[in-house]
Amino acid sequence: MRKCVRIGIAFLAAALTTLGLPAQSAAPASHYSPYIFAWVGDGQRQSSDFFAVIDADPKSASYGRLVSTLPVKARATMPHHTEYELSPSGLLMASGWAAGRTFVLDLRQPTMPRLADSFTRAGAYSFPHSFRRLPNGNVLAAFQGVTRAYAPPGGLVEMDARGKLVRASSAADPRLDPNLIWPYSLEVDAKRDRVLTTSTPMGLPSWAKPPRGSWRADRTDALVTQHVQVWRLSDLKLLATMPLPESGRGKHHEYPAEPRLLPDGSIYVNTFRCGLYHVTAFDGALPRIEFVYAFPGGEELHTMCSVPVVLGKYWIQSVASLPGLIALDISDPAKPVEVDRLTFNSSFHMPHWVAADRKGSRVLVTGDDQSYVLVVDIDPMTGHMTLDNGFKDEETGAVGVNLTRQRWPHGGTGTGKVHGALFGPR
Repeated sequence: MRKCVRIGIAFLAAALTTLGLPAQSAAPASHYSPYIFAWVGDGQRQSSDFFAVIDADPKSASYGRLVSTLPVKARATMPHHTEYELSPSGLLMASGWAAGRTFVLDLRQPTMPRLADSFTRAGAYSFPHSFRRLPNGNVLAAFQGVTRAYAPPGGLVEMDARGKLVRASSAADPRLDPNLIWPYSLEVDAKRDRVLTTSTPMGLPSWAKPPRGSWRADRTDALVTQHVQVWRLSDLKLLATMPLPESGRGKHHEYPAEPRLLPDGSIYVNTFRCGLYHVTAFDGALPRIEFVYAFPGGEELHTMCSVPVVLGKYWIQSVASLPGLIALDISDPAKPVEVDRLTFNSSFHMPHWVAADRKGSRVLVTGDDQSYVLVVDIDPMTGHMTLDNGFKDEETGAVGVNLTRQRWPHGGTGTGKVHGALFGPR
């Protein structure tokens, strides 16, 4: 199944990071990360996929302009997930999903990105989907495949900054059908020595040429998953595999998506079916999971809820059925309260990916198999969201950067399909 906020006052408090570090005061909202890094695929799958650097400084005369591009000398990889935030090392992992290949980018010179490395497997595992940076600088990743094939049950893998295997554990649970375990995304709570992973098959596009033994798209599309898994970080031991409880209001428990650590130390897990679940007692023998909220949509592929982000006391959720974003006040995670919703015009179809600027109070948004990048400002006092109309395409003058161009700096041309994107440097 393919699933697959700028004001001049002080920001109250940043969310706890995925490293399990204590919350720190964010910079005033007049400070911003100067660039957006976007992972872009050639829409015709004829030219190299590439990374694009976009000017993200609102005070710059070239705000919204394309600064540079870096082709990765590989086409039809299907650029997909990157890390959500740039690590202090300046290295970034990004998945070329359909090719089963992960690229390591060196962004220490932000306007001149460099391809540092790439890999297809880590030990016995293949097809990593999502990545989390650990306090030691290594990367923890949810791998969906085992051996070379795209097939369950996959595993949880720690790698060094360039993708070399450090250690790994299988996601197989003898108490559950292994076909139901597809590690999709993950959250790390280093303070409590825990990791939470979700289970949903990403699936491969029909045009991909996967290794022998891989599941076909029609087989993964027909599969319904509903489990999350809890691991001990120190030794990657699988502690529990738990189904999300039914909401009693629909199929909100199906297709677990993205877990995020909240300021109080508990965790939210959203689902592609637009459910929101609260995980507590995370460091106990068996965590508690409760359904707490339903976003609109989720019944069909084009209305599913995808990537969220935590910004201060707000949960910002991409909601394709609007299309747009919904902001929840999560001061009491057991009882989240909607404080705002921002609806985009119909040209910004299927908002999917959201990433936060930790130097300010804004997020970027990209669409599922779309060509746009938007910037949205969030009032840290109220959660009110506004589309940044100053972030415009340099060629058309329209709001949002359009990654379809007559010509790219590196020589390619045509439709660019952007997925993973992030602000930087930190």
